[in-house]
Amino acid sequence: MRRLITGIATGALALGLIAGPALATQCPLLIKQINDAAGNRLDAASAQAKALAAEADALHKAGKHADSVKKAEEAAKAIGLKLQMK
Repeated sequence: MRRLITGIATGALALGLIAGPALATQCPLLIKQINDAAGNRLDAASAQAKALAAEADALHKAGKHADSVKKAEEAAKAIGLKLQMK
C-alpha cells in the first residue's frame, strides 16, 4: 500500500514539473490573441478584455502561470473569443 501511494505521489510530482513549463509558454500566446482580437475597439467589452489580459501578463511575469491562463480565459470570454491553445 505504501508503495502505491509513493508511486502516485511521484507521478503527480512529475506531471506538475512537466505542466509548469508548458503553461509558462502558453500565457504569452493567449495574451497576444486577446490583444489582437480586442485591437482598436472602443467598446466596454474590449476595454475589460485588455485590462484582464494585462492582469494575465502580470501573473505570468510573477510565475503564476495557471492563474494567468485562467485570467486570459476570462478576458477571452469578455469579448467572445475562443482561444487557440498550443
